[in-house]
Amino acid sequence: MNFNRRLFLLATLAAATTVIAAEPIKPLEVDYTTFDGKQVRLFAWQGKRMAFLTKLDGLDQQQMTDLCDTFDRIYDFYRDATGRDPQKLKELNGLLTVAEVDQTCGAACGYLGATGVELTTGCFNDLYSGYKTGGTIDQAPPYEFGRNFWFYSPQLAYQTPVSDRSVVTGYAVFMRIAALDAIGAKLGPFRDKSGAEFRAVMESLVDLYEADKTLTWENTLKVDAAPQNPLGLNGTDLFASFCLRLARDNGGHDFVNRLWQAAGKRPVAQNTQDAVDNFIVAASQAAGKDLGPQFVDRWHWPLSPAGSQAAGEAARP
Repeated sequence: MNFNRRLFLLATLAAATTVIAAEPIKPLEVDYTTFDGKQVRLFAWQGKRMAFLTKLDGLDQQQMTDLCDTFDRIYDFYRDATGRDPQKLKELNGLLTVAEVDQTCGAACGYLGATGVELTTGCFNDLYSGYKTGGTIDQAPPYEFGRNFWFYSPQLAYQTPVSDRSVVTGYAVFMRIAALDAIGAKLGPFRDKSGAEFRAVMESLVDLYEADKTLTWENTLKVDAAPQNPLGLNGTDLFASFCLRLARDNGGHDFVNRLWQAAGKRPVAQNTQDAVDNFIVAASQAAGKDLGPQFVDRWHWPLSPAGSQAAGEAARP
């Protein structure tokens, strides 16, 4: 091959493999009604699945493009895992909205099972600055996506007089971690700890639970409590820790997808025991094996005779 021909082929190959950066998003001024009914003007940065609505239009366009792409992928993760989209409630041009507001129901807030997330300015700034300086994703927004994608109260929520918080909120705590793992994003800090330090403590809750023979479902998840730990984490984090351990031992990302889709097909729970049974049966279906003995003998969860039978049947081909 002559020299000129070789140069031509090399140049052609280089051009074919060059990655062209996405065109930076430009904001669009829009009207927005907050969760508490206030009318505000915000600037919309629109991705493919979601849109950030911010107070300022002078933000770094490439960074906002990257954040929209990140949360588009988080949305896709949740949709793949659950097999569903949230009900349309707060949206812009068909996109889930994440709006910066002065106040909402906490530092961040998200509707259950429906589109719509709000972040206070401080929370949005944590996301924006954390991504800019360290490439991290603040914990609140992917957690709130877990609120939007919660569809399982009929099957899994504990019932009065038992609080459902450890499961309903624990789902979002767990899925926040699973979502960022799935897209290869870095978890932001929690209080004064790095994301990695927070995760290590949360994952260790199962080990602390197993080591303390006085702990059972009755005195932890049922009352939204966790083993004593350096971050003061509670039952929501313990439920997430159980889910992380199940995923680690039973197929990772594929297990997560199978778990929630199996949960959504379980019968409507008539009481808290039914809800506990439904989770154990769905986990067994997702794992392809009977996890009843692990939950009962090792983790001290209650399981009814009917639930035990269903968990065993779930493992059969």
